[in-house]
Amino acid sequence: MRRIILATAVLVLAVSVQVPTKAAPRQELSWSCAPLTALRYTGKWTPLDTRFGNRETNSEHVLLRSHMTETGEYLPSSGGLTAGSFVLRVAACVSGKTISKSRSWNTSIDVSAYPAVQRLIPQTVDVEYTLTDAEAEEARYHFVATGTTDPDNQPAAGLFVRSLSIEGDAVFDLAHGWLSSVTGTWKGGANSTQQPSKFEFELAASKTFEDRAAMDKDVEKAIALGLTALDGMPDSWDYRGDYASLAAYTFLHGGRKADHESTRVALEKMKKRSKALPFVQMYHAGALAMAIESQYITDAERRLVAKGQSPSEFKRAISPDDRALMTELVGWIASKQEESTPGLLGYGQSPGQPVDLSNTQFAALALAAASRCGVDIPVGLIRDMGNGVTKFQQNDGPEVYRVKERKKNGKWVYERYPDKARGFSYAFTPSEPPVADTPTGSMTGAGVCVMLVLLDIYESFDADRRKEEMGSTEAKEWLRNVQASANSGAAWLQHNYALDYNPGTIDGRTNYYYYLYALERVGAFTPTEFIGEHSWYEDGALTLLVSQEEKGSWGAVEDTCFAILFLSRATTPTRRVITGK
Repeated sequence: MRRIILATAVLVLAVSVQVPTKAAPRQELSWSCAPLTALRYTGKWTPLDTRFGNRETNSEHVLLRSHMTETGEYLPSSGGLTAGSFVLRVAACVSGKTISKSRSWNTSIDVSAYPAVQRLIPQTVDVEYTLTDAEAEEARYHFVATGTTDPDNQPAAGLFVRSLSIEGDAVFDLAHGWLSSVTGTWKGGANSTQQPSKFEFELAASKTFEDRAAMDKDVEKAIALGLTALDGMPDSWDYRGDYASLAAYTFLHGGRKADHESTRVALEKMKKRSKALPFVQMYHAGALAMAIESQYITDAERRLVAKGQSPSEFKRAISPDDRALMTELVGWIASKQEESTPGLLGYGQSPGQPVDLSNTQFAALALAAASRCGVDIPVGLIRDMGNGVTKFQQNDGPEVYRVKERKKNGKWVYERYPDKARGFSYAFTPSEPPVADTPTGSMTGAGVCVMLVLLDIYESFDADRRKEEMGSTEAKEWLRNVQASANSGAAWLQHNYALDYNPGTIDGRTNYYYYLYALERVGAFTPTEFIGEHSWYEDGALTLLVSQEEKGSWGAVEDTCFAILFLSRATTPTRRVITGK
């Protein structure tokens, strides 16, 4: 009898316990993907009011996991958020709690410290979220974002938005731990003109890596594929010496040898000149000088650069022909200065052309390459360029404590004293004092680059040449001003940090790859692996990896070159660390 009872009990227990054949999917609304993850979204905007036109516009945006907090909120970024990047930022804010307990949540996004952003976004935006559905591998939630600008704290000048209303629905991929899609409507109020629109965003591509070594392997493949794409663009070099110079420079830093067919052709084409216009423009002179120098950089030096280290001195045993060409282009650069703006350069194609920071930067890069090759720089040019470039910089800005380093235990160390975050612009109004136009990330990177290059060239002068350059009394003030300008520009880049768009530009994509290359130069010249609490190289590399086209390019020839130069960390570092207090 006892055996029958026992057998019956075992049978009942076996029936009541159901062993699952498959583990239950994660039921947590959180960004659980690896830190080294980049997500590319395609966006479509459709006007709601056809009185203003009914043309759809397309856009692309990248979200980086490293910009998310542990609970899923998108870290603040500024300097020119686009409408699309802000929508994704709003949709990305999830609670990080189990779905059964996270039926609703809210957050607040504050951009009051960033006046440039307020042409699109009110100073404070409050967002309410409601979970609407949760399936095995997806969660859906609805969100409503509203914000207004405080009338007592409006931006001092320029356009700004008074109110904003965003309503949308998001789909979150629980299996992968990331945002899949977002749809909704955007409605903004005056005085910044914003057309009410419907938006749609879909995840188009992703790149995710468990560690840096895995990412670096993908970077090597991306560089090789990019160089192959560049092989197929020789038509661009036939009529543009600057493109040929940039391509040759890219090939050499991307790992190609000078005798490789494409490299050889680019090197030949970059030196073709006419008597009327020996250099196509200032960009040609700058890229040409860097390409000439690149032929004489040793493998040992490249290995140092790849490790983030700098040689203490440079020995470029360049050929007599290349030395003569380098000397000629330095003289040409010096001859293109306008009397009213000494040290500043424009395109150099005809007298009276306006000066700009972009052309001046390439002139400075040419002078730096020439200096490392032992070519003399005309007396006073370094002094005048340092004095002149400050005209492109804002006169004031918010105080920012720049990140100095990161300890092995992960603790961030900041500079002891703050710097004013003062960005650089492409042009300036020649008033007294000069007034810089709207600063951007690309031009601020260029401005910091110029100042650090000039410091390095000056440091390479012997005592007699330094005295000849500016005299013993002027030198101290010049060094102090140039150093302060570089530090303030670096503070602006930290305060307005972004890698998925060019801060300060209207659409975020204008000169985007040029901006990445500017950041790479700042990272090499500083030298630092971090801008603020961000790894600029990891963020930039992830963005480029997820954005590379199937055939290996990143669009036009110059954009493809800038992308490869960023990934290959092409910039020759300065002789010593020259920033800091």
